[in-house]
Amino acid sequence: MKKKIISAIMLACMLTACGNNVTKNDVTESSAKTEIPSVTEKESSAESIAESVAESVQEEAESSYAEIIEDIVEEMNEEAEEEKGLLTSAEDIHLTDVDGWETNYSFEYSGETYSAVYTPDNWKIIDSYKITSEEDMIIICGALADIHPVHGSDGESYRTPEDMAYEWVQHNIAYDILPDDNSWKSNAKDVDINPADQNKSLYEMYKSKTGGSLS
Repeated sequence: MKKKIISAIMLACMLTACGNNVTKNDVTESSAKTEIPSVTEKESSAESIAESVAESVQEEAESSYAEIIEDIVEEMNEEAEEEKGLLTSAEDIHLTDVDGWETNYSFEYSGETYSAVYTPDNWKIIDSYKITSEEDMIIICGALADIHPVHGSDGESYRTPEDMAYEWVQHNIAYDILPDDNSWKSNAKDVDINPADQNKSLYEMYKSKTGGSLS
């Protein structure tokens, strides 16, 4: 899957680059080779055609990029859902209050120790990107919610282990597909489960946190 992601992103970059490289001047020069330049009206018409072609190529490149990203996100959501978990119950993770302050917790998973930090209506799991089974995420989130539940986006209900795990998966996908120089990638490695992001897709979370678009 990693190779497929890299190949897809490289293809997307190539398509985008192609769109960016086709400029008005490029097409104008091409048109000039087949037309006799001299009349102002013809030059204006060539420039207009060049602009239209450049815009069309750019739109096609952006559309292809968006479709690739959409396919990758959908496939990674499915993989997380289908991946067989390692846990059978919450007892397997040995969730522990590290300092007795009901804030800093640790749990065990696949031979590693993870940190989970609770602040009001927020659970932050350090290096959460390493855990990729949604089935196990649900068990872990259930254990955390049993200690400190997190409100839903309506401010009244509480988040379920399932929708907490869904948010976790979106963070994992963001961490996998975003380039290293993206400002949100470092944040995506540690999931923050809070009321505001309940049931938000990767696209919605990315837009709300960065103001930008994945595609």
